Amino acid sequence: MNPLLQVKLRFSNEPNTQRPNSRNLRSTAETSTEKIDALIENLRAVLRYYRNTPKILNNILIDVNYNDIIAKSNRIQRLLKPMRKKPNDLVVGARFSDAPDGEETHIITYYVDIGTVENTIRELEISRTFLSDRLNGKATAKNFKKPGCDIQYGGYGLKEDELRNVIIDCSVVKSFSVPSITTVPDKESFLVTFFKTELPLSNLLEKLEIDDIKYRYFFYGDDTISVTKDLYDLLSDKVPYLISMVSSDLSKVTIDEIEKEHIREQIYIPDPTNEPTIGVIDTLFDETVYFAKWVENTDYLDDIERMVNRDARREHGTEVTSIIVDGPRLNPWLDDGCGRFRVRHFGVCAEKISTARLVRKIREIVIQNPDIHVWNLSLGTDDEVSRNFISYDAAMLDELQAQRNIIFVVSGTNDNREERQSILKVGSPADSLNSVVVNSVRRTGQPASYSRKGNILSFYNKPDVAYYGGDYDDRIIAYSPETGEESVYGTSFAAPWISRKLCYLIDIMGIPREVAKALIIDSAAGWEYKQSTYKQKDIMGYGVVPIDISKVLTSDSEEIKFIVYGTSQSYRTTNYAIPVPRDKDNKYPYIARATLCYFPECSRFQGVDYTDRELSLKFGRINGKDGIDDINDNIQDEDGAHIDERKSRKEFRKWENTKFISKILKNNRPIMSYGDRLWGMTITSKERLTTRTRKGLNFGVVVTLREINGQNRIQDFVRACTLRGWIVTELDVQNQIEIYNANQEDVQFE
Repeated sequence: MNPLLQVKLRFSNEPNTQRPNSRNLRSTAETSTEKIDALIENLRAVLRYYRNTPKILNNILIDVNYNDIIAKSNRIQRLLKPMRKKPNDLVVGARFSDAPDGEETHIITYYVDIGTVENTIRELEISRTFLSDRLNGKATAKNFKKPGCDIQYGGYGLKEDELRNVIIDCSVVKSFSVPSITTVPDKESFLVTFFKTELPLSNLLEKLEIDDIKYRYFFYGDDTISVTKDLYDLLSDKVPYLISMVSSDLSKVTIDEIEKEHIREQIYIPDPTNEPTIGVIDTLFDETVYFAKWVENTDYLDDIERMVNRDARREHGTEVTSIIVDGPRLNPWLDDGCGRFRVRHFGVCAEKISTARLVRKIREIVIQNPDIHVWNLSLGTDDEVSRNFISYDAAMLDELQAQRNIIFVVSGTNDNREERQSILKVGSPADSLNSVVVNSVRRTGQPASYSRKGNILSFYNKPDVAYYGGDYDDRIIAYSPETGEESVYGTSFAAPWISRKLCYLIDIMGIPREVAKALIIDSAAGWEYKQSTYKQKDIMGYGVVPIDISKVLTSDSEEIKFIVYGTSQSYRTTNYAIPVPRDKDNKYPYIARATLCYFPECSRFQGVDYTDRELSLKFGRINGKDGIDDINDNIQDEDGAHIDERKSRKEFRKWENTKFISKILKNNRPIMSYGDRLWGMTITSKERLTTRTRKGLNFGVVVTLREINGQNRIQDFVRACTLRGWIVTELDVQNQIEIYNANQEDVQFE
């Protein structure tokens, strides 16, 4: 076996030197006078609607229904353009159409003043006349290509680029309409989120003369309230266009079903010493169990909850924590080599809790416990997540992880129906992008029968990984306060095993959370992902994580596995001097893979365009053009590349915060080198919103090179890196444990 290497590369920061190409219609697109007539009528209908509706806001909300999944750069640029602003500045929401998966299109909501809409109608009428006069009623891509384009633009009251942009905008827009919610949960209580406008939510309710005594509602943040069915009906009648998202709040967060098959016995466990601590947010914990000294317990309940739940059962939370503390003793076949962990357990409910209340408690708990890096959350809703927005609780988890040095491990939720005719989508908060979401498999590695599936927002890859959580007839052991050792199953009991591994990597091995997450995902994916596991990614994510932590921290003798940690502070973060060893024929005898993880800020109000920032990874040989021959053939960030948004998301996982790329050689032949050129890595940053964050974003990358002839070239790699000035460290487990123990010792001053 070879050790895992940590290579401290020195990255360079490069600005974006690309100049945007002049806009044109896509090769198959066109704009006709009939299309413009239809768009004019759409906008007039929108204005008629608002003129016949009591005025609540200064401006109006308009849906632009695009005819494809649209990149930010290809959104409308002239239509709905206000003075001294861009249309993208007016975006307040984005969702997908109701078309089947793979055929969905963008619907983007803009908050715009009426004067701008009226001006857009005027410019559309001018453009219609221009098309009729100059292009025989229809424009295609070839009409605007230069040279050879001799169209006369004068005499219409708009400049050439203004006319062109109106016509190009029309080619990507299907229609305009007033926003409306099409699906509403069949529940008696809702979380309602409103579009962001200049009007605070409290003032909106006051304008609508909604009595807080007659209608029970509660504020959650600046734009969301919990309402009853009768109040929702009133809001949807008076201001349907203001409602951005609706999700259930009466769908309580519920625990997994547990069937008892137990063994009672006396168990010895040593007292805890300096073991790292994992945070658990779950149902209540029973302090009479044998491992109670390992758990710092808090019943995180208010006075009313304490009174109601005085005699509540404490099974689920206790069983989840038993796996974190003593899972390998309870399940010897699942001994991961991580030892035992202390737990800081927060019992937030007895059996179930409303989503909004859970969100408030999690935020308070995390803020009050800044020393904990890994949090286990084995709670989830029965309801499926929406295809158009991230759930309220998942968005809060993403926000906390973007702002703090923590990571959540979330159970993938179970399908507890008696009859299953189809596979359910996961329930919240398993749609959290920054969290590690864990589904369950049987001992054979096959998905558990109760598995639920992703993807999230029709695109993002969830769950992240799978692990052994048992099944009805293939259970694992946890410890119950009522019956002792008990046979259980569920994603609730798969997630704690991944929490153990992450805490070991972060707190004992001293690995940054970005790299730790990448190591977990990379170990699950291995070399099989693109060849086999990919077919079940909506249930198993990147695959099953190895049981033994040493499989995560080492590699086979024919492999070079190294980790890189850095910060993206510019458009492109680069290193073009990675000295991968060559063979005697001056070729590279490797297959390669790389995994990138980062924790971006996200914007729930942006709907399906959820992540604010994208990091794109390229890794491979430096070619003769001073570019990188990426192992995933990623060309989306290269000059002159023309790749549509749908393809970028599908093939290169654009906007996703985990990237896994690999190169499998079918004939196992070495690949040529370009003279003395080396290998390189680039991280390209793009931001979704007009307002730039302008702060660094940490990332972690795991790279694995496998020598196709079975030779061990790791020392050649270490030597070459050292000669180039890179600091290379072998991550020796025993050495890191000694360092951890030394750091935990109390120093006595005399």
